[in-house]
Formats: sequence, structure tokens, C-alpha cells
Amino acid sequence: MTIDKQLSPKLSEQSLVQTSINPAVGRGYAHSKIILMGEHSVVYDFPAIALPFNKAKIEAIVTPSLSDHHILSSDYYHGVLVNAPEALANIIRAVTLTLESFKLPNLPLHISIQSTIPVGRGMGSSAAVVVAIVRAICDFYTFNISDYQLHFIVNQAEVIAHESTSGIDTLMASSSSPIIYRKSKQPVPFEFNVDAYLIVADSGQEGQTKEAVSKVRLLKEDKPSFVHNVMRSIGEFVLQAHEAIQNNDRIELGRLMTYNHYYLNQLEVSNTRLDRIVNAAWIAGALGAKLTGGGLGGCVIALAEDLESAQQIELAMRDAGAVQTWSMFLNGKD
Repeated sequence: MTIDKQLSPKLSEQSLVQTSINPAVGRGYAHSKIILMGEHSVVYDFPAIALPFNKAKIEAIVTPSLSDHHILSSDYYHGVLVNAPEALANIIRAVTLTLESFKLPNLPLHISIQSTIPVGRGMGSSAAVVVAIVRAICDFYTFNISDYQLHFIVNQAEVIAHESTSGIDTLMASSSSPIIYRKSKQPVPFEFNVDAYLIVADSGQEGQTKEAVSKVRLLKEDKPSFVHNVMRSIGEFVLQAHEAIQNNDRIELGRLMTYNHYYLNQLEVSNTRLDRIVNAAWIAGALGAKLTGGGLGGCVIALAEDLESAQQIELAMRDAGAVQTWSMFLNGKD
């Protein structure tokens, strides 16, 4: 499958040589994502709600390389791109596909990554870094990439990282709109204007999504009726949460988040640390709290009615073991 080229790059090999003293710079940005409701049930074609989370971000900076190779500079790896660890194969694929798809000059590039998204927490760091890199390369060559082209390239890279991809992480990393998502349907964006704060707490443990999905699958084989009923209930909570969001009903939304966590606990994808942080948020006055993402580690989210309450909940969650927290006002004005 090919991607049609929209614009010719303005930077030629000669112009890059001429600007070596003051080299061109390409910049690309992306942000993390949060699953608000619907973890695990979404695997079985029930709905889920995902939010772009711009409090944790990635910036990619592209400049001409001083060597004969593409160079990657990040906290995880610094060196020749083709020699990067297997865990970064998605980045190699994204760079190659971007240059080849748009017939951009294959000149040696230096790609620098600066990120505040913790890895392995279910916040979409893998997709976000690729979105930022693709955008930075296109910015470097002043190439106007469309959303469709961006999503195609990033999803191709994400298949390498995760074997399969729903596309949620890519969409959230590159979009400002929340979505309600179902595997058998197109994602539906919607406005999220709830007068409340969302707190995200990093447990300090890497999430174990593959293990958690496998655990649920085995539980489903052992107790098919029980798991189906749990999944159906979670799917109903998601639809009710979507309605609560449309009605700006933060009390109902918080209640549904708490119910969602209870059922995720029934699926055995929570753990002692996550439950401790969730309980701390509840005790501190959260309207609702739950794990987010695959579970068995990762992050916890909580809903607060105002800024003062959000600050108290953040402190309680850190006291309970969270290594860092963020908060975001959900009415779209923050």
C-alpha cells in the first residue's frame, strides 16, 4: 500500500549542505492518552472511552546528522539508529517508511527525543514517540503530512511494537478529541466538558498488558458466563459514562469509574499497589477512582470536583505509593 505524496520537500541535498553552519530543524509533538473506561471489555467488542492527555508529552527534534548514519538520541538509547535495540524497531520502521513513502531525501538525520511520558504505564508512549518523530521529519522537510498518512505510518510501526494495534494510541497521541471506541465500529469523537479534574497517578510499576489480557482470556475459558457478564456490565458503564459526560454529571461519572474498577478487580487485573492508590484517592474525597490501562501495574486515575480537592487527592495518592501525579481540568479550558 502506498501513500500519495502531497508536496515536494523544500530542502534539497545541496541546500542542507549550504545550511550546515545553521542547520534546518524539524520539530514534532505528541501527547499521551488515558483510557477513562472500558479496559479489557474493549478486547471483546464492548465500548471504551479514551482521552488525549496533554500533561505528559513528547517532543522530537530532527537536524542533519554529523555522521553518515541516522542517529537517535534519547534517555533509552543513544547511537546509530539501525543498531538500536529490538524494542525500538518501531522507530526504525517509522523513519524508513516516512522517507520512502514521500520520496524524501534519505540524508543522515539526528533525531532527538525529549519525553515526560513514562514508559510501560499504558499511556501510549510508543505511539506518541513515533507520532512526534514522523511529524518532526516532515517538518524538517517542510512536507505537509495529512492525518490519514500520519496514522497509516504510525500504525504500521505500532504493529511491530505490539504485534497488533487497535489504533487508539495513535489516534489519541495525534488528536485533541476524546473518543468512544468499539472494535467493530469507527471511533466517534466527542466533546468532554465536565466541570471536574482528572488526576493521573503513576504507580511506579510497569503495566503488564499482555499478561493481563492473557489472564482474562484464561479466566474466560474457565468461567465463560461470569466473564461475559462482567464484560457486558463494564460496557454498560461506559455507555452510561458517555451520557454522564454529555450531561456534565461529574457525580455519576465518578460513581461509574468506581464501579468499573470493582469489575476490573473481579477480572484479577488489579494488584495490591494499584488498589492501595485507588483506596487512598477515595478516602481523600475522590468522586471516583480506578486503574487505567491493562493493569497489573501502570496508572490509576481519579476524579475530583475542584482544584483544591484535586491537590489533596494527588497528595494522598503519592503518600500511598504513586511516584508522580498529574491533573487536568476536563471542561476543555485548561
